[in-house]
Amino acid sequence: MSDFYCAAPWRGLHIDPSGRIKTCCAGAPDTLGNLNNHTIDQVINGQKLQEIRKTISQGQFHPYCSICKYSENQGNQSERMWHNRENLDIDYATAGLEYHYPTIIDVRWNTTCNLSCNYCDSNSSSRWADLKSVPYEIKTRTHYKEVCDFIGQHSQKTKTLALVGGEPLLMVENERLLDVIDSDCQITVITNLNHDLEKNKVFRKLKDRKHVSWSLSFDNIQERFEYVRYGSSWALMQNNLSIINNLKYHCGHTAGAHAVYNLYNATRLCEFKEFLNSINLSVVWQPIFSMPHLDPHQHDYRVKELAMKEIELAFSKNLLADSEQEYMQQHIERLQNSTQENCNIVNKFQEHTMKIETKYHPDTKDQFVKLWPELAFLMETTRHDA
Repeated sequence: MSDFYCAAPWRGLHIDPSGRIKTCCAGAPDTLGNLNNHTIDQVINGQKLQEIRKTISQGQFHPYCSICKYSENQGNQSERMWHNRENLDIDYATAGLEYHYPTIIDVRWNTTCNLSCNYCDSNSSSRWADLKSVPYEIKTRTHYKEVCDFIGQHSQKTKTLALVGGEPLLMVENERLLDVIDSDCQITVITNLNHDLEKNKVFRKLKDRKHVSWSLSFDNIQERFEYVRYGSSWALMQNNLSIINNLKYHCGHTAGAHAVYNLYNATRLCEFKEFLNSINLSVVWQPIFSMPHLDPHQHDYRVKELAMKEIELAFSKNLLADSEQEYMQQHIERLQNSTQENCNIVNKFQEHTMKIETKYHPDTKDQFVKLWPELAFLMETTRHDA
């Protein structure tokens, strides 16, 4: 990849639940520093980040940026693209080696979450940590005030604040964070939207702002939604979607689904899109980066054929927006051209399902077979053929 430029090392700020600082969500972890033993200034103007800036200012790729390079090589959007769109004025020849100011901020205080989604884990959800008896902390971090003070000092330069989780609407720290952010700042919220919004203090502050973009994290409907997004309620989701749509029409907010393309929706793409279109909700797709047994491309030709037919049906029904068509066409090409198959993938998926339905979510026992009979049949056939 030639001319690999990115504004994030000069104008990005990302803090993960453990206190690690990066310049964006995609930056290599454990590279720059941690707020548990460094100040923000020590990290953002430290030697390692200066080295990264020097490399990128010359248009060269740095290993710190490997995730963006991989995403773009797969034909997907990347964090780099987002940061560059928000920083068109940056001149890399004169940018220097010092940090400028944060135009895009993403602070994840902890992993508080009320759901244990089937493709999530204890690193991102306190509910999963409970189920797996993994220790975690949801108390306010010692660096909380330092971070809010730093952001407040630069609030007039900040263009976008991303509220991400865990579940950001459940984090009390976001109440003060919203207080220090300029009123003209664009707030992007990635939320599972499965709360009583009228009683939620973070939501109350968001609904009174002008520039809010709701990124609603779901990719199935009805019973399949509740199976994948375990702990959720489809009835509550529908009610909250109505509230968000009201904010769109009366307060100028924007909203769309933030969906992961995976095995759970690969054969149900049309029903999901028909629902989204019925409520005038757009969607941004992303691939599944972990759990290869949930990636349709990893399965045998029979599963791939089902996935391709479903995408082709969505095309024939004109269900896909222009922004989705190229992405889904790339999936068809990958499904057609992917000849390498993992012979153990069905076993891994069935082990995953067994743990979900017997150990972690026992009230969903045998629900996968009921809700996805076409996939259950093919996988059982594959096992017998092996």
